[in-house]
Amino acid sequence: MSHKRDYYLKVIILGESAVGKTSLVLRFVSNRFMEDYRSTIGTNIYMKDVKLSNGHTYNLNLWDIAGQERWARMRHKYYKGGQGAIIVGDLTRPSTFDQIKDFWIPDLSKFLSDIPILLVGNKNDLDQTITYEEIEDLKDEIGAMYKIITSAKTGENVETAFKTLTREIIKENNRKN
Repeated sequence: MSHKRDYYLKVIILGESAVGKTSLVLRFVSNRFMEDYRSTIGTNIYMKDVKLSNGHTYNLNLWDIAGQERWARMRHKYYKGGQGAIIVGDLTRPSTFDQIKDFWIPDLSKFLSDIPILLVGNKNDLDQTITYEEIEDLKDEIGAMYKIITSAKTGENVETAFKTLTREIIKENNRKN
């Protein structure tokens, strides 16, 4: 039986190096977690079909973009055509949330505007050094639609994050049409 996809959506995943972007994507796409850290070179692209309660199937093209500064000159090319963004901070490193406000949102805004943004606080399985209130304040400050606390290691809220953003992209597309 063939599997019909109703829509193709490009989602970009951003954030500082080692916040768990790739781990989140791998948990979502293949339900696995790798303990060893390997930094992304440029970008990795993954795909996953998601069926929502509206009965439609969406093919998510997930662009996991490198967080290292050395990729800054190329990064904007990977943003092109993005319909939604997941911006990830590490709950054990508050500086990664500062960088979301000071670097990632301004950088993204230069090339994409008016796309749904989901703020993710990752590594909830570890002792966090940033409060939920601080994350909520940042969500409001950067104009993110939602904040979700996840653990790529345990899988907590990972699927919820990607499905929430998918629903927001669909709502945004319906508003524009």
